[in-house]
Amino acid sequence: MFNVCFKSLLMMVSLLTLISCSSTPAYTDLMPALSIEKGAYTYSNQQPWKISSQDERVARHVIEVVDGDNVAQLVNEQQSLRLLVQDSLTQAWVDNQLKVDQNSDYKLDIKLVKVLATVTEASVSYDVSSQMMIKVALTHNGKAFIKLFRSNKQWNSAFSTNISNITERLNKQLSFLLIQIVEDQELNSQMQKF
Repeated sequence: MFNVCFKSLLMMVSLLTLISCSSTPAYTDLMPALSIEKGAYTYSNQQPWKISSQDERVARHVIEVVDGDNVAQLVNEQQSLRLLVQDSLTQAWVDNQLKVDQNSDYKLDIKLVKVLATVTEASVSYDVSSQMMIKVALTHNGKAFIKLFRSNKQWNSAFSTNISNITERLNKQLSFLLIQIVEDQELNSQMQKF
């Protein structure tokens, strides 16, 4: 009788231990959402722009989870973050009547400098430090304008690392950063008069 109860108890504890130990996924989906009114910034410059992008990040992953032993688990993006950012910004600019032509001499270059959330795990909580930097460069006939856009966020949560929660916060942070780029008066002014 004791053996049967002990085995059942041991199996239940083992099962609960396995369920509670969640593994960190290898990939996550970042999907920025720009809610900008169409026509809010009408571009009157008749010159079309060639829009391109580069990924200049040193760390190509978007989330790194560091435990007490300083061993990092890396989480990559499911889709190309460079293309997501380029497509989101291009669509927002086109919605505001910016002309785009891949053969234009007017060049708008988007460079991903940093998109990284560092998660530090403790025994019953975790801290997150998220940094994002995107550089936008306008060039034409030797004339150049470059502006760096940044967003830094920090937060902590109870229990074990929740990648879906971190991804949701990164999506919001990235969306706000892209909206900041589209609505930047200095950048828009330069795009009008280049």
